[in-house]
Amino acid sequence: MDQNKLKRHHIMRSLILAGITALLAYLILSETLSHYLAPRLHMFSYVTLVILALLTIVSIRQIFVGSSVYDCDCEEQHKVPRTPMGSLLVYSLFILPIVMGFVMPDKILGSDVAEKRGITLLSNDVRKLADVTASANMNANAAENAEQEAEVKEDAEQSVEPQSEATNQAALPPVQATNDEQLRQRFSNGGFGDFYTDIAVFLHKQPVIELNDKVFLDGLTTMELYAKEFAGKELETMGFVYRQPDFTKQQFVVARFSVTCCTADSSVYGVLVEKEDANKWAKDSWVKVRGKLELRQVDGYDMLVLKASQVEAVSAPKDPYVYYSFEAATDS
Repeated sequence: MDQNKLKRHHIMRSLILAGITALLAYLILSETLSHYLAPRLHMFSYVTLVILALLTIVSIRQIFVGSSVYDCDCEEQHKVPRTPMGSLLVYSLFILPIVMGFVMPDKILGSDVAEKRGITLLSNDVRKLADVTASANMNANAAENAEQEAEVKEDAEQSVEPQSEATNQAALPPVQATNDEQLRQRFSNGGFGDFYTDIAVFLHKQPVIELNDKVFLDGLTTMELYAKEFAGKELETMGFVYRQPDFTKQQFVVARFSVTCCTADSSVYGVLVEKEDANKWAKDSWVKVRGKLELRQVDGYDMLVLKASQVEAVSAPKDPYVYYSFEAATDS
């Protein structure tokens, strides 16, 4: 092949590699990578950026140094396009996504996607877990509870013995610890494991439960598991407004998208909100909601509804999506 023609192909390939590298760098620097990829995978993007930069440098070097007709021992398996139309078709497949990446605005997922995928107010996994574990752990928990109650009673009897003022002050932390243990025992009866028990204790101790980004999914699941225990608690959370056709004018869902790897596998979770003027909040607008949780029966299962006392408009966060965390209670 003519060396000048081959050089033009190297120039085209270098521009494409540079464009892909620049687009990935733009997403990282503008902090919009989370709109497409979960944070736990960002490290792979950084490694990819370095590799793309190196490949771009190698490709640019070939423009000036030149190369043989074929750069490997694959005979004619890696041919460059032979005709102008072939070149246009092949390179357009790479150029078009790059142009779209820079020209099209970043848009976070909203109600249109939520309507197609459906929104989870009461997780099917949670229902299944509750059905399976409730009966299996009933007998074991009864024996354990009796033993723990005996220990608590014994500790309480010891704490009422006459002591000096200094001794009483020193005994205050154990009394608090006992109260925490009683609260923990209350949630451990469900048999859902230490992880959800820890989160339940952490949330229930708050005067107003703050369902923030770090604890949104795990906290929502925990409150579903222990719906009766959280009924009557004050809750504050943030999300976008979502409505279904069968909602009343006083209802909307404050929702968040959960992303495991990328937006292609996203799911929608939220809390049903009721307020007299709920219809004044536009679909997909971001709001912060505060109110009291009320217990409802839905298809034979307990579900919490947030009776809002106040709703205020807020801006969408830089990272609008939420993720499961294995340290939700300790990180919050």
